[in-house]
Amino acid sequence: MELKQLWAVVLRRWWLIVLPALVALVLTLPALRQIVSPPSGYAVTIRFTASQVPSATATQSFQDQSYIPWLASEYAVNALAMWMRTDSFAREIVDNLKAQGKSYDVETVRSAISNTDNARSIMTLYLVWPDPDEIKLFAQAATEVLQKRNQVYFPQFGAQGAVVTPMDAVIVTRVPAALATRLQPLFRILIGLAVGLVLAFLAEYLDPTIRNRREVEALDLAVIAEIPRH
Repeated sequence: MELKQLWAVVLRRWWLIVLPALVALVLTLPALRQIVSPPSGYAVTIRFTASQVPSATATQSFQDQSYIPWLASEYAVNALAMWMRTDSFAREIVDNLKAQGKSYDVETVRSAISNTDNARSIMTLYLVWPDPDEIKLFAQAATEVLQKRNQVYFPQFGAQGAVVTPMDAVIVTRVPAALATRLQPLFRILIGLAVGLVLAFLAEYLDPTIRNRREVEALDLAVIAEIPRH
């Protein structure tokens, strides 16, 4: 099909193309505000170190005094970083907040934990949340849980547990909404246009109407005469 023929189909079925896009536009109108003034969120990033306090004995070799504590720190950081991704860690934060008179559910706290990471003897907790005061509470509670509850889930740390030390203060920063979130209303309208195009060409394919000389000749029929429109 030539471009002129395609364009003729678009002109002929334009209403069928526009209709789904209009429906998508009407359904998306409440969300169009986020394109002009997108909602912003807040983030907190905290780095921690973690290790057991080595026992001090006179018979320790240099390897026992230096290498083994650093290796143990890496294992501790790796284990705690994995723990921060679990339901049990979120539940501990919920319990910590409940003791402060704050009520949250586990799923809410889990959704605020954007990611965790670890490299060598440093682990990082990433939090993202729409409310700056609440995300600060989550960060402080997470720090307390790491410091006071790690031996419950890792008995290999011993009765005293690992010493977890935050390397950053709880600083709440504002983060813009993701570009995909901002443009989501436009994507819906574009999908409506795409659906309209599909419907237009499907209707054209199913339409048995003959409109011009070329379509008659394509059927191996002879054209006796033509009646002009004007």
